[in-house]
This record gives sequence, structure tokens and C-alpha cells, in this order.
Amino acid sequence: MRTLKIMLLASATTVVAFAAQAADAIYQAPEAPAATESYSEPAGNWSGAYVGGGITYDMGKFTGSNDGRDADGIGGTVYGGYNMQSGSIVYGAEADLSYAGEDGSAGTDATAGSLKGTQGVNGSVRGRVGYDLNPFLIYGTAGVAVANHELEGNGTNDEKLAAGYTVGAGVETFVTDNITARVEYRYSDYQKRDFDLGTGAISKGFDDHSVKVGMGVKF
Repeated sequence: MRTLKIMLLASATTVVAFAAQAADAIYQAPEAPAATESYSEPAGNWSGAYVGGGITYDMGKFTGSNDGRDADGIGGTVYGGYNMQSGSIVYGAEADLSYAGEDGSAGTDATAGSLKGTQGVNGSVRGRVGYDLNPFLIYGTAGVAVANHELEGNGTNDEKLAAGYTVGAGVETFVTDNITARVEYRYSDYQKRDFDLGTGAISKGFDDHSVKVGMGVKF
């Protein structure tokens, strides 16, 4: 009888131990999956000096024009600058020199009659700040602009240098590791200057919208 009790007790102990192991297997929390590595595309290398050139289309207006923005023209531009990059932020300075030969009405004068205005060579020195969306760079730009303006009337003409400001934005992209292409829009507004056509001072200013398409080389 005693032996039977011992055997029953041992069997019960075994069953309890087995049940406990089974419960642990059932209710054991699954291990969290291994974290996957995150990947972000590296920023492009915009740092360094660059030069380029392109074509421009300009629509301008001289003060007093009766024909709206009729001083338009297609021309060329050259540019150069230097970029620095910190993470995805690209910043630097750029200068450009352009010519489109924008001819248009400059209104009339009581003594000199009908007036014609021309914007000749123009250029700017600007800052640029952009965001790298490799391989694209979206940027804004602003700075100082200078242009040669000519006024004709009364059988004569006069030329003046006019200063102003220019602001704009653009998109640039890598074509190869060191060749870039860009499209840029700029608005420029120049100061009024006094022109002498032999009838006294005639004050005229000028502003224009410009679209520039170019290609450059980064060093």
C-alpha cells in the first residue's frame, strides 16, 4: 500500500512538472523581431567651385512704357560661384554676366517726343541657399544687380549704369559627377537714373523677369 502511494505521488509530480513546462511553452512571449537597418540616400557633393553658361529669356519694362513689358529679348549668360555643403543644406555665392538686348518703349516726353529704352549688359553678385534632394538641388538666390541702360529720343541718346536688387529661385541637377544643368527664374528691379537728351533730365527706371537655362562644370 505504501509503495502504491509513493508511485502515485511520483506520477502526480511528473504530470504537474510536464504541465508546467507545457504552459511555459504556450504562454512564452515571442521574441521581438530584429530591428532592420534604416537607410537614407547620401547627399550629393555640391561643395566646390563651378562655372557655366546658358541662354536667357527676359521680359522688361521701362518707366513710362505704354506697351507693357515690351522690352523682351533672348540672350546669353555666363556664371560662376562656390558652394559649401552641410548635410542637405547647400550655400554659397555666385556672380553672373548676361546680355539680351532688351529694347522697348520708355513712354514719351513733352520735349523729346517718343522715347526708346534698352537694357544692355547686366550682371549680379548673389548669395545662394538650397536643399539637396540628390541628385536635385532646389535653391533660392538674392543679391545686387547692375545694368547698362540706354535712353533714345530727340535724335540723341544717353547711357547710365543702374544698380538694383535681384531675387529668384531655381532647380539644378547632376548630369554626371561634375556636369550640372539648371533652370532659374529671377526678378530684377533697377533704380531710376536721369538721362540727358538735350531737353533736361529725364528720369527712367527698369525692371524685368528672366528665365535662365544653363549647364555648368563643378571642380
